[in-house]
Amino acid sequence: MTEASRSAQAEVVFGDGILSALGTRMKELGLTGRAFVITHPEIAALHAGPTLEALDAAGYQPEVVAVASGEAAKSLETAAELYAWLADRRAERRDAIVALGGGVIGDLAGFVAATYLRGMAWAQVPTTVVSQVDSSVGGKTAVNLPQGKNLVGAFHQARLTLIDVALLDGLPVRERDSGWAEVIKTAFIFDPPLFEELERTPQAQLDRGALLDVITRCVNWKMKVVEEDPTEKGIRIVLNFGHTIGHALEAVAGYGRYLHGEAVSIGMVAAAEISRRRGLIDQDLVERL
Repeated sequence: MTEASRSAQAEVVFGDGILSALGTRMKELGLTGRAFVITHPEIAALHAGPTLEALDAAGYQPEVVAVASGEAAKSLETAAELYAWLADRRAERRDAIVALGGGVIGDLAGFVAATYLRGMAWAQVPTTVVSQVDSSVGGKTAVNLPQGKNLVGAFHQARLTLIDVALLDGLPVRERDSGWAEVIKTAFIFDPPLFEELERTPQAQLDRGALLDVITRCVNWKMKVVEEDPTEKGIRIVLNFGHTIGHALEAVAGYGRYLHGEAVSIGMVAAAEISRRRGLIDQDLVERL
């Protein structure tokens, strides 16, 4: 197990087969009380058992709830259902929320953690490429409105993000490809050698060790930017490369037609073409992207 950037408010750990250490890691960070796990039914079927075992072994008396899958679940209505679930179980501020799933779960559970009881501690266990590489790091939480994506939210850092590459086993090809858009985005912005590696080796050919290395490099780049600009008032805006057009595409097409990474892929190429037309980059770079 290796660690990326960490502080008193946030720690990111990486590894292969480290889910069993979740409860221990939370204890080491001073998280006490009970643990309330928020997930999707599909993720629960795969990973809820080991997650609950890890938390129970550390004394967290965990409970789990599964909300509907898809971007439509990232809503104020679903958040209200989760508030009621927590209230019925008399959740207290000393307790912790655990987000088990991809980007939708992370955004939704993080938003609930930020707002219930004026803020609860929370941990993330991302289970998709896009969430491991990008959305689980940085403290941005939100839900959608009919008018657009992520319009209601808060900056609320997870105390722990546990990135276990083993959780990506069996992920559908479309989900893996979608998540790879965030890898390409990060390499394109920050890491030319990594971008060249991605050109040479398709992600389907990477073994777990190589995949873990790529994810770790991407997260470390993001953490550097987040530490410099935690609330997106300056340089952090570069991480939105492809997202302006991508978010618009997701909205006008109806959430669910395009996966997030698919929309961001289109957005990145469109943004690069705009830059080419303005004379900022050459055609070769657009074609490589």
